[in-house]
Amino acid sequence: MKKILVVGSMSVDLTIETQRMPEQGETMKAEFLELFCGGKGANQAVSIARLGGAVDILGCVGSDTYGEMVIENLRKNRVGTEMVGRSSSALTGTAHIFLINHDNRIVIVPGANDTVTPEFVEVQLTRPFSSYSMVILQNEIPSETIRFIVKRCQEEGVPILYNPAPADVAAGDLMNELTFLTPNEHECGQIFPQWTLAEAVGKYPNQLVVTLGSKGVIFHDGQTIRCIPAYKVKAVDTTGAGDTFNGAFALEIVRGKSIAEAIQLANKAAAISVTKKGAQGGMPTEYERQQFNS
Repeated sequence: MKKILVVGSMSVDLTIETQRMPEQGETMKAEFLELFCGGKGANQAVSIARLGGAVDILGCVGSDTYGEMVIENLRKNRVGTEMVGRSSSALTGTAHIFLINHDNRIVIVPGANDTVTPEFVEVQLTRPFSSYSMVILQNEIPSETIRFIVKRCQEEGVPILYNPAPADVAAGDLMNELTFLTPNEHECGQIFPQWTLAEAVGKYPNQLVVTLGSKGVIFHDGQTIRCIPAYKVKAVDTTGAGDTFNGAFALEIVRGKSIAEAIQLANKAAAISVTKKGAQGGMPTEYERQQFNS
């Protein structure tokens, strides 16, 4: 079976539901607090595994209760955790999510995710990058590590999907080495401020894939701009929708689908994911995706 490697963050999400954000100096009560497993790397790996894909994750958690919770959740979802390290000096990363009217604002505390250095990757990696069908990266680990892995994968001929979130304005410098760059519309504007969205995707046909939220996904197929529409659903929590998309998109590419087909299937998975709370709570299985009708 073709296997994917995700190198990235894993954390615990503390989701606070409230009617609005407090003003400066204001203290207010929230509706409630819930804990979920998250982190963009872990989310994308779980998205792949739920859809029946074979996936390993490389990253780091703390030697704390949250770290145990993260690893147990990954194993429960059939994600390979052999390359997950346990830091004795840093706590497991956390994301503090304010859920307001079914949308979110997020503050990240990296914790052990910041210990995922190039040296850490070399120690934890138990099989060569070339043994994987694709490597997925995101920006919740150090930027030097992203560049180290991109270089290694290029040397070993491994396709790379880089989801530049949170935005790294230097991500465009890697386009010659990447198979796919998958920013959202806002991130794309930060990475390529010199171009409009249409100009940017036209500059990188079949490589730059830009998510537009409820408007779908746009890319250039080498001849024309294509916009693959999103599925209409009633959103409960949009946290993790982009990660669901990226995991599903990578899996379908590895399975041999065209870019347009992979986007359509990933859009469907992302739509399902927002119908439940938590970054991973609504991520669908392959059966659930097949049964979905918007």
